[in-house]
Amino acid sequence: MNEPSLEPVPKAFFQRASGAAILSVDWLCFGLEWQLGPLSMAVMSVAAFAVTYAVVWKIQTRLGGDDARRAHGKAFLGALAAGVPFPVTGTVVGGLILALSGLRLPGR
Repeated sequence: MNEPSLEPVPKAFFQRASGAAILSVDWLCFGLEWQLGPLSMAVMSVAAFAVTYAVVWKIQTRLGGDDARRAHGKAFLGALAAGVPFPVTGTVVGGLILALSGLRLPGR
């Protein structure tokens, strides 16, 4: 039988909730492929960046125990990923976010 390890589990870069928030905002803004024109795409990119930044910063400071500076850095990276005007889910960036937050693909 496998005995449980007493070694500490390494902490993920992003909290799981942060990873889920980044991918969720990205999917809502760009995964549904809104056809509203280039101006709406710019507005959607800014909105996705702002919402993701705020949510990830709050999660990282409250749940992740990060200090403000570290949380701002992580929030910026997550917001940058969510704010690009195309869906990152299913790309290398999306896979990296899954890996950095300890999230798993469904069925694995």
